[in-house]
Amino acid sequence: MTSGHPTQQHATEDSDNSSTKTPSLRKRDQFLNFLRFKPKPLNSKAPNQSLDAQVSPAGLLPVTSKTTLSSEIFPKNLAKPVIKSELPGQQDRIEMTQQLVYCSRLIRDSLSGPVNADESSTGEFVGGPQDPSPTASQKSVADDPKVWKPNEAERTWIELVGDDLIKQEELRWLVDRVVDEFAKDSVKGNDLIAEVALVGPVLDCDTYRRLLSCFINKFEHESLLDVPLLQGLIQLVEGASPGYLVDGDLVKILAVLRRQLQGTHKPSSEHMYQITIAVSRLLDVMVNGEVSGVNRVEQHQPLIATLRELRDTKDPILGFQVEYALQALQYIPNDESVLQAVLRFGRGMAEAALGVATVGKIDPVKLFESLDALRDQAIQAGGHLHEILMSVKKGADSLQKGSFGAKHSLQLKFGEVTDYEWYLTLLAARNFVRDGRLADFNKTVCEARCRDKRAFQLGVCQILGEITMDPLWDPFTRQNAVKFLGVLGNTVTVWKQHPEVKQSIVVILTQISQYSDVDVKDPAHSVLQAMQQDYTATTSTPAANVISLKNRLPLPNSSPLLNRAQKIQGLEFCINRLKTHRLKEGHQPVYIPPMAKANLHAPDDALFNLMEKVQYFLASEQQVMLILGDSGAGKSTFNRHLEHQLWSGYKKGAIIPLHINLPAIDRPDVDIIAKQLQMLNFKEDQILEMKQHRQFILICDGYDESQQLNNLYRTNRLNQACKWQAKMIISCRSEFLGSEYLNRFTPGTTDHYKTARMDLFQEAVIAPFSEEQIKDYVSRYVPIKPRPWVTERYMQMLTTIPSLMDLVKNPFLLTLTLEALPEPAESITRVELYDHFVEQWLDANMRRLQKNALSKEDRATLELVDAGNVSLLIDYSMKLAQDIFDQQDGYPVVKFAPFNDRNTWKARFFGQQPNVRLLREASPLKRAGNQFQFIHQSMLEYFFSRVIYSP
Repeated sequence: MTSGHPTQQHATEDSDNSSTKTPSLRKRDQFLNFLRFKPKPLNSKAPNQSLDAQVSPAGLLPVTSKTTLSSEIFPKNLAKPVIKSELPGQQDRIEMTQQLVYCSRLIRDSLSGPVNADESSTGEFVGGPQDPSPTASQKSVADDPKVWKPNEAERTWIELVGDDLIKQEELRWLVDRVVDEFAKDSVKGNDLIAEVALVGPVLDCDTYRRLLSCFINKFEHESLLDVPLLQGLIQLVEGASPGYLVDGDLVKILAVLRRQLQGTHKPSSEHMYQITIAVSRLLDVMVNGEVSGVNRVEQHQPLIATLRELRDTKDPILGFQVEYALQALQYIPNDESVLQAVLRFGRGMAEAALGVATVGKIDPVKLFESLDALRDQAIQAGGHLHEILMSVKKGADSLQKGSFGAKHSLQLKFGEVTDYEWYLTLLAARNFVRDGRLADFNKTVCEARCRDKRAFQLGVCQILGEITMDPLWDPFTRQNAVKFLGVLGNTVTVWKQHPEVKQSIVVILTQISQYSDVDVKDPAHSVLQAMQQDYTATTSTPAANVISLKNRLPLPNSSPLLNRAQKIQGLEFCINRLKTHRLKEGHQPVYIPPMAKANLHAPDDALFNLMEKVQYFLASEQQVMLILGDSGAGKSTFNRHLEHQLWSGYKKGAIIPLHINLPAIDRPDVDIIAKQLQMLNFKEDQILEMKQHRQFILICDGYDESQQLNNLYRTNRLNQACKWQAKMIISCRSEFLGSEYLNRFTPGTTDHYKTARMDLFQEAVIAPFSEEQIKDYVSRYVPIKPRPWVTERYMQMLTTIPSLMDLVKNPFLLTLTLEALPEPAESITRVELYDHFVEQWLDANMRRLQKNALSKEDRATLELVDAGNVSLLIDYSMKLAQDIFDQQDGYPVVKFAPFNDRNTWKARFFGQQPNVRLLREASPLKRAGNQFQFIHQSMLEYFFSRVIYSP
């Protein structure tokens, strides 16, 4: 016996070979002998024989009649077949629903797992445009199809969109709107069903369940069978993400299909066939999901009875689907099935059954081992097996006829109890194909012990036909499926010949040859000729004998639902997209409501809640509110919290909150709102519409950092005729302003006198934290991450160190202090706090970078930087602060364009050289697009002060 061929692994020695000692029988063969079955010898292929030694003119089918099964037709596992299309640009419109699904899946997969960027090969998902040669379509795909390896185009697109939360929200919104548009139509046309079925795998759970309910309700109320609706429902169920379906969903769908099956007019074989296929596919999902809860009396037994009535059909294709469904029903738990009773007699047998229950989650070898274990348990029962089976058979009548499949096997000779293998093995094979594991499918077909079973062979042929007709597979794979059919049709030495199976292959190949796709049409025609069949006689196959080879609805040629969704994607959608983005950005783990006083001259004890004052301002006729405070007093924190609160309460058509970082706006004294909206990717027509019809609350942060001297309210001509309508809240550091500052902020009359309108102006100055606010802040700060001290210990340290409590009344300095502690110190100054904070910041970021996956060049650079400890990082920040003051007169935001600024001073700090990049990433900077600045204005001043006072 030649051991190299996969089919030889389960072969016995040729009985005519007397010179070779007969090996001991395996347990599997003992079991077959016990059941009075003789194992069939498998003929070996000569070691130097190639499957393709002699091929047909098409190069697909071996001509020899002594063809043997080969595990090399599908030599590798591929990626799961998915929809692919041309990827749009970041600002391009989504043109087709296929494109929407493709983009949504890429975003989902990139967020759920790491992108393997080390692959130099194409690494594509099967189904997209690609080179049809075997090397291009198969050589670079990992054996594990669950390892996602995007190709270069996909990686580029993901990098472009991966950090664009607005674009991601737009994609999610469009997918949801496609479902909404489908739900609104009372008439579900075939094109709409095909389109909405595509989005099922990329829906969130709530939207998926809403769509599923829509399908079920529509199907329940149809008086006539709607085949596309039925196919769409099953496609939606099969494509469900893990956890989206519950047992009750599948049980309900099964009940609906059973009623349709019972109500279908028997001569209508096409409808009967479609419903039976749907039942079989649904039962596969239920078996894979280990569904329970099917009522034996109301559902299980009526369905069995209905299917039994169809067993005598003269249509072999329908008969196979009926037998398949009956076998599947044995593995759907009900109140008490006979198969469960059989398995329950021994714990070992039950455990073996569980081993094959999740056939889609194992490899072929483990599948065969589980089936072996089930047989072994029967062998161990020995002479008691007859008694056990007879006891179960007698108990079947008391179980109201029980499960047809199991009882029927008991009524026949005992060997029939092993018939469960063909269904479980076929289910595993189908699961392998669904997941792209074609090599595992190939191995299963070649080595399955049930491969001589007629039902198993019919099922394999149907699966191969489905691969051939599925456009999501690449042409080479589809042609290999045609090749596989030809091999099976000519195999006489390993695959036992059944006339129905050979006729099924002819029917399948005939259907493929009549298909318009030239990738498989001509190869199928060539294989038919090679099989020496009467090709012309089979071209007019009766409808009853046409096999359903399309396991999903055809890809739609148009996208009416998407087009309708995009028509309503107007201004309000874009505003809600901004709302979603800002709510995510604006969350703050620790926030203490600040107190304030009326103005700089007001007494320190005359305080009020700042948020309440702002809400009063927003409800009044006043137009401008100025919020002052020391550096680090919490002005920016309050502004972000205010924006978050306003967006949380936003409703359609309401006043729009707009947060504006003034240093990031070029000349905010002119058309500030339009410039900010442009930065947020609003279109010109949308900006014009908002100018004409909407109102705003402007939250302008960093007046001092933008080094403004203008009255932004007046220069932007807010609330004048045909101009922007807005209230303005603007923050500024107290020390930036002189004594005569009101004229920079107060609204004025529109006449040529420009008289200040103090009645339209409000002012507030943020007060330092009280001791109670400090304690509240510490109590919220400590639980954020593991700390060495509890709240009481921090408060004890703050109160015992001289002058520290006065220092930490500033919220930013309080944060620095909490980060610096616990450190033994008898006294601490503001500068020392900054020193310690900066050292901690730089050290923590260096450790973070050391843990990152770095190139060899970056790793070497990092080691050089680390050798200099934090001195290099501090030097980097000091030089940057000095250049900001020298080159930009202290303007804190540095705009860096890699090409235009490559020869300027900015390149020393923001270029792409490894040492520069690592220093920048470890420094206390923040970035927004091409704009860089220190994390806080006081940080810029701290490093600049070190430049001034350094020796």
